[in-house]
Amino acid sequence: MAYLESDEYLQRKGIRSHIEHKNAELKNAHRMTRAKYRGQLGMRIQAFLTAFVVNIKRMVKLHKALSH
Repeated sequence: MAYLESDEYLQRKGIRSHIEHKNAELKNAHRMTRAKYRGQLGMRIQAFLTAFVVNIKRMVKLHKALSH
């Protein structure tokens, strides 16, 4: 219980919320709920490519926001 009140826990809790939003986007908007390919390698490739696409989309969005 003392850990739940520590500064380290509160700091991690703040970071975790940002990560959870990104994971939710991967799951809901990019179909990461199911594997498209068999095996661990196929799933790793799917996760890598999906994360790549999401990051590119974020970069484009930021670029558009900064260029206006």
